[in-house]
Amino acid sequence: MQVQIYRLMFDNGFHLGAHGIGTESVRATIPADTLFSALLSTWIRLGGDPADWASAFPRTSDGGYITADPPFLLTSAFPYAGGTLFFPRPLSLSLPDLSPDDIKDWKKVRFISEPLFWKAIHGEDLTGIWPTDWKHKHMQLLQNGSVLISAKAVGNIPAQIWQEEKLSRVTLDRTNLSSNLYAVGKVTFAPDCGLWFGVTWRSPDRGCGGIKFTEAFEHALVELSVSGLGGDRNMGQGAFTYELLDEISLPKPVPQHPALLLSRYHPRADELPSVLRSAASYKLESHSGWGESPGGQFRRRKVQFVAEGSVLAPPSDVPLGELIDLSPMTTAGEPLIGHPVWRYGAAFLVGLGGAR
Repeated sequence: MQVQIYRLMFDNGFHLGAHGIGTESVRATIPADTLFSALLSTWIRLGGDPADWASAFPRTSDGGYITADPPFLLTSAFPYAGGTLFFPRPLSLSLPDLSPDDIKDWKKVRFISEPLFWKAIHGEDLTGIWPTDWKHKHMQLLQNGSVLISAKAVGNIPAQIWQEEKLSRVTLDRTNLSSNLYAVGKVTFAPDCGLWFGVTWRSPDRGCGGIKFTEAFEHALVELSVSGLGGDRNMGQGAFTYELLDEISLPKPVPQHPALLLSRYHPRADELPSVLRSAASYKLESHSGWGESPGGQFRRRKVQFVAEGSVLAPPSDVPLGELIDLSPMTTAGEPLIGHPVWRYGAAFLVGLGGAR
């Protein structure tokens, strides 16, 4: 499976809210569904028809399911440092020489460096990758223990790949001009560090608004790099430059064999509950938030995803997942806005453990 790799470089960081109260909490990655929504919104701003994108993907709206073969599959955006990409730790992955005292620290690891990822997906021996003494743990476990790098990478990767800041903001009451102080979170990156995401094209020549889908994708990405990702964009956050790296080859998922999830995934009704019952390990993650339409801002409906790093066993070669319509509804079940609000939930799976 050939995957195009895009590296994103944020000169002024970005704000992407995490679960919690207020605007202080941020996440250092960009889920595939957020990236897809941003690209789709940008396509609309460029004058494109949202149906050109949505109709190409399997989707559920108003309780009905519409089948389609997606033209591409998208990963979430994960960290990179220099020439090293980081991948989510497979939740089912165990280490043969891990001591009982280190199990808790192993479960804190969210990302593993590229050399360790290749070992994991090819089913190679993982003995010795875990640091055994305090000195090596300090050098190989970065970002408060959430990132594990190989011993050979020590010194080539900064100890602080990204950092989370809190910026002070002030609002003024329009009536009495009283001030209200609040904080906004921001993620910034060390030099030569940022985020990467991957795209695998299933039907690159398929049409989209009179042009190829690959061209529509590129047009939207160029515009998005200027307008920015996430919130607080009026303060300069979210804008980025990007570069397209050489393709990498990842193992295709094999039916009935373990596969690592590199995007958030929303199962179709016919995939439940079997897809979770057969999973080696999975984690659920709730999502909600604000959206924009010509009529103003609105609150999207809450939805649950299967999170990145989950290890599933796809039943067939047909891609799992769908687009889901999260347009807000009244208490009576009537739509509040006149158009669907599509959220990406297709699964980007990589064959795990040497399966071909």
